[in-house]
Amino acid sequence: MKNKLGICFLFFALSILYGFQTTDWEYHLSKDKSFSVMVPGKLTSTLDTVASAIGPIFCDNLVYQETADSVAAIYSLSRCSYPIGTLHSDSTMLTTLYFDSTVSNMVESIGGTLLYESEQAYAGYPGRIWKISYEEGKKWGKFKALMVENQLYILQVRANNSVATRENATKYLESFTLRTF
Repeated sequence: MKNKLGICFLFFALSILYGFQTTDWEYHLSKDKSFSVMVPGKLTSTLDTVASAIGPIFCDNLVYQETADSVAAIYSLSRCSYPIGTLHSDSTMLTTLYFDSTVSNMVESIGGTLLYESEQAYAGYPGRIWKISYEEGKKWGKFKALMVENQLYILQVRANNSVATRENATKYLESFTLRTF
């Protein structure tokens, strides 16, 4: 009898816990099926071309903005294709310099404080992860960059300082998967 009561209580508790989850995460697979990521809502896409000294850089920018009660967060993923022969993942010194520059420029543009950064390779490709606090610690941004051949992926979450957004940021960044066949 105690086991049945315990099982009923567990089922009831889990159903209540499930009912308090406000976000249904969506699986996003890129149009070319080269990567996937889990997001707490539908990503919208814009295409940009950036003129640079090395030639045009083509960027596909995906964004989801979450605003629910006290949770406010922006999830984005940019995939930029660099001209052949310029920036490539097999040039470790160049990608290291590029990531160093990206992190310091991001800290400066946000006007925040770098909380941490570390190298984070993925599937043999060079990468970096870092976190910035800004607006006197009320907001933060967590970023992940990855260089795959001549394509740069930058994932980011910018949010207010709450436990829910920190957990969601980790879930989002860790869900990114390259889909090489």
